[in-house]
Amino acid sequence: MPFSPKINGLDDIRKPATSRTQLINKDFYHDIEWGKLEIEKVLVKENLLVNVPFPVIEGKNTALPVWDLSRYAFLLTEQTPDTVHPKLWEQAKLNLQSGLYRITDNIYQVRGFDIANISFIKGKTGWIVVDCLTSKETAKAALQVMQKYFGDFSVSAIIITHSHADHYGGIYGILEASKDKSLKIYVPKNFMKYVIEENITAAVAMNRRGVFMFGALLPHDDKGHIDNGIGKALSTGTVTLSRNVQEISQPNHGPYIEKIIDGVSLQFQLTPGTEAPAEMNIYVPSEKSLCIAENCSATLHNLYTLRGAQVRDPIAWASYLQQAIDLFGADLSSIFGAHNWARFENTNCLHYLEKQRDMYQYLNDQTLRLINQGYTLEEVGRMVQFPKSLSDEWYTSSFYGTVNHNAKAVYQKYMGWYNGNPVDLNKLLPEDSARKYVEYMGGEVAVLEKAKRSFQNGEYQWVAEVTKQVIYFNPNNIEAKVLCADALEQLGYMAESGPWRNEYLMGAQELRFGIRQIPISTITKEVLDALPLQSILYLLSIRVDGLLAGDFDYKINFVIPDRKEVASTEIKRGIFRYLKDELVSGADVSVTMWKDGFYKLVTTNHQSNDSIVIIQGDKNKWQSFLRVLDKIDPNFNIMTPKDN
Repeated sequence: MPFSPKINGLDDIRKPATSRTQLINKDFYHDIEWGKLEIEKVLVKENLLVNVPFPVIEGKNTALPVWDLSRYAFLLTEQTPDTVHPKLWEQAKLNLQSGLYRITDNIYQVRGFDIANISFIKGKTGWIVVDCLTSKETAKAALQVMQKYFGDFSVSAIIITHSHADHYGGIYGILEASKDKSLKIYVPKNFMKYVIEENITAAVAMNRRGVFMFGALLPHDDKGHIDNGIGKALSTGTVTLSRNVQEISQPNHGPYIEKIIDGVSLQFQLTPGTEAPAEMNIYVPSEKSLCIAENCSATLHNLYTLRGAQVRDPIAWASYLQQAIDLFGADLSSIFGAHNWARFENTNCLHYLEKQRDMYQYLNDQTLRLINQGYTLEEVGRMVQFPKSLSDEWYTSSFYGTVNHNAKAVYQKYMGWYNGNPVDLNKLLPEDSARKYVEYMGGEVAVLEKAKRSFQNGEYQWVAEVTKQVIYFNPNNIEAKVLCADALEQLGYMAESGPWRNEYLMGAQELRFGIRQIPISTITKEVLDALPLQSILYLLSIRVDGLLAGDFDYKINFVIPDRKEVASTEIKRGIFRYLKDELVSGADVSVTMWKDGFYKLVTTNHQSNDSIVIIQGDKNKWQSFLRVLDKIDPNFNIMTPKDN
């Protein structure tokens, strides 16, 4: 419901920076090492061949563009505002550069057409594409920039560096433009396994939380979305995937795998467990150039990503960067990556690799030092700090990942969620503890009166925490929501990290205006077409209410004619299990459905009717199975109790 325009002096309008926030951001401004920033300003424009200012890319069936960099034009016309951390403001301007860039005479890159980069290596017969952006629309537009400059050309191969959607999602944009429909697609070992684990299985929750992390619904202005550190934003076009991939496997001898692809020697260094569980760097010896994938960027990256994911291994990350130095460092003359901009000259490249390596090693070692002194997750997040020798580079700043939440990730990796204090072993639910806190503190009115005084004193984190108690005690308390939103907003204005800013501002926006629909999904028809049937059926497994299905014990055959696939399954002891890719005799029920209806069944709350589903056998058992499938809620509450 809409909020009242004004309640006790607190309204639902986005606020300016308070005097406290202004002073803090001024201090941040004075701490900027402008000489380091000037280096990045030169690099971000180096070897620019075609400037494409503010590209706008339309979607086929979308009212709004799937990509619109012009929304950020205000970054170039306004002075540093009080409502943005000044370093994040400068990083946002760097990430606004877009166009075609030369890395070497035979390697080129298009930037600014999505959150990630797309790169091109010249082969004997065509061009090898490295990474394909998030959407087929943005990938197609980036390819057209290359073809406009070099003339029409064929694509001879595709390489996907790792298993995140912003690097494979645009693959149809390349494949549909290719003359060779049997194009080889090279990916790191276990690529499909981790595409499914990271982008499909928990996709509903990750997409919902990703809206917060990437600020997908924020206005584009100095009180809203600015940047994500590694790039501007995720495009909102069609996410696609191909099942026709060839995995680069671990070599039997030596630390890398060498392949000749379209006449070009490429050396693949597998780096599992780093920025993605399936990832690889690529060295091009003829160009003395290293594609570092997403293992280095112009920012500290994430050991834990706020959208939710498995914790990454900082020791593996540091070790593989050292291995890259050992393998390729002697001759290295350029580095280009999946995000941000390239770096040149051997000394500069090595310095970059070394400092990025040391960030992750340092985070691991210092967090373990504190763990072994008995400090807890919240404490290590605040205690670990980079020394000047690491923090003095622009590219070691916390524009994406932060020292705070990365140190917590290390704690989680080694120690898990429990801090060792039995008081916290089985805590009250937030709603229950909120009721007691508010009661003990004298009631809602008393809490809010004190919270308003704390807000005036600039204690924004405390205000957010204490008003959350009131909100969980009484989700209809509009004054608590507005005050919590005001506190979160000020925290966002001071955040150096783009995702932290987005998290705070999205939280404030939802408290003021309620939940809006998720604009994108990583589970599209095109992605499902590329997945094995077993993986799609698993989406039903994780929706079965085990208590309701606890006494079920029968088998179900599935026939999907337009996929030309069949499968046998069983539901037993509350578990829905895939058996094999053939029908079993004696199944209690057999279900034939075409893939559109099947996809709706596994990804939505829509249960296909009998006119488009053929049921053979015990129809009651099929209906019983449908009844135990839990509802999907892609817009679940984050800022208020779940059942509110």
